[in-house]
Amino acid sequence: MSRYSRPPNSSLYVRNLHHDTRPEDLRRMFGKYGRITDVYIPLDYYTRESRGFAYVQYPFL
Repeated sequence: MSRYSRPPNSSLYVRNLHHDTRPEDLRRMFGKYGRITDVYIPLDYYTRESRGFAYVQYPFL
């Protein structure tokens, strides 16, 4: 890999989530497939509820 290329994508996009889904739920579910470095669930700006999708990041895929 050249020094100017981007590192490989290591995020998994998860959609169709219930608004009550917590990062711990996703860590438990996807943790059996490898070590997870981060879970990000975007929230609606006004309601502060989940927007129904998340990103689960692994060190590498």
